[in-house]
Amino acid sequence: MKRFYILLISLSILTACELDQLPSDGIVNESLASNYEGLVAATNGNYAMLKKLIVYDNKEYTANYWVRNDHQLSEFPSDNVMISGSTTDPLFYAFTREHIATMENTSYVWFSSYRAINGCNQIIGAVDESSSDNFRQLLGENYFLRGLLHLSLLKLFALPYSHGVDNPGIILKTSLADEPTEARSTVGQCYAQVEADLLKAEELMSGGRGSAYASEGAAQALLSRVYLHMEQWQDAIDYADKVIDGDDFSLVSRADYLNSFWNGSESEEAIFLVAHLLQDDHASASIGSMYLTDQGQGWGEVYASEPLRDFLSQYPDDIRNDFIVPDLEPDGVTVKERNGFPKYFITKFSYQDGVVTLNSPQLIRLGEVYLNRAEAYAHLNNAAQAIADVNVIRERAGLTGTALYTTTDLKGFASALEVVLHERRLELAWEGFRLTDLVRNKLNIDRSYPGMHLDEGQTTQVIPWDDPRNIYFIPSNEIANNPLIKQNP
Repeated sequence: MKRFYILLISLSILTACELDQLPSDGIVNESLASNYEGLVAATNGNYAMLKKLIVYDNKEYTANYWVRNDHQLSEFPSDNVMISGSTTDPLFYAFTREHIATMENTSYVWFSSYRAINGCNQIIGAVDESSSDNFRQLLGENYFLRGLLHLSLLKLFALPYSHGVDNPGIILKTSLADEPTEARSTVGQCYAQVEADLLKAEELMSGGRGSAYASEGAAQALLSRVYLHMEQWQDAIDYADKVIDGDDFSLVSRADYLNSFWNGSESEEAIFLVAHLLQDDHASASIGSMYLTDQGQGWGEVYASEPLRDFLSQYPDDIRNDFIVPDLEPDGVTVKERNGFPKYFITKFSYQDGVVTLNSPQLIRLGEVYLNRAEAYAHLNNAAQAIADVNVIRERAGLTGTALYTTTDLKGFASALEVVLHERRLELAWEGFRLTDLVRNKLNIDRSYPGMHLDEGQTTQVIPWDDPRNIYFIPSNEIANNPLIKQNP
């Protein structure tokens, strides 16, 4: 198969010091404190680093941008997807879990995350909290971005909070004055910093500038996720309540559900997304390209896993079935195959403005917030409230009557928590939550279904929740240049 770039495992060394020397759009701190237009430009530059190609290793690879790599590293090791063949793209290591410290995608995510964090620190260090509301809004947006990026690094490179707060976390960067080489803070310290950043963001921001930018509601929604991870159940509920009971966001209808993903900027449910315009289309290197081939565009090599398809198909009226599109032979019945695997395309990250490969992926949306609250209720043994939130999501998907749960009819599940985690799998499929949901709840990952993740002759693959490869190695360039950092086992 011809690929759109060649994998280079041997990366040139970039020092930790170099990460701290990359400016945010070249705007100096002194001007940020008083120049609103400059502050807007610098802040927008920090958002842009989530989607734009950033030169790394003195090269600009077509597929190297933060949101794509973060998505693939989060989603591809889960039980929601399968890959239909080998590839030179380093995404393959995420599928097979054959991680190496020189993986290009993990190295790039580490680098680009800290570069964007550095941009946030530049603004946070320059702008006074007592400034006008407009300045405070932008300051809050940078606190939000810093918290989001640190949280994403924790997801990829550190064990969950529930596995122990004293485990190694990541390197916290909260000031331009931080030492260039530092040890990893503990998981507990890292989550405390993320929490503090988001609380500060909530305090500083108001309604915001739209779903392409952070807002008070976005900070509250992300706090509901953070508190869920920290097992502070009542805090997760309280922050979910703030978002659900507010006026800024609402669940879209079943009729608008598909379009709410294809054109996220039009969705009343989108809380925070990485906005892509036509000029931002990454074509064959887009997130959706690996999931879909249509009109001659997209690689279409990653498909919905068999168990996920089976779960969804139990209820044909569930609108979420419609994200899975079989690639049919001319007879209109037989599903085409690639390397012997049936091709069930996924369209959740496609079709913005009718363009096959264009999409603005949502990192936070209201459906997740309902399920954050549901899970917190379940952990507090409040089955009735947990089931009520799950049913809100199922009813929106078009399910009624016996398709809904009751506290006396969990449809074969052993507990309300199992019901919630199952619904999170269906509703948040392919959005990067599934692996984290399983591992933080100390549940194994069962990938006993066809795909290239299985060795020849293998039919089962059950990955323990405490398997060390549920997270990635710290990139080798950081290890080589930072004597204080400890590698993951």
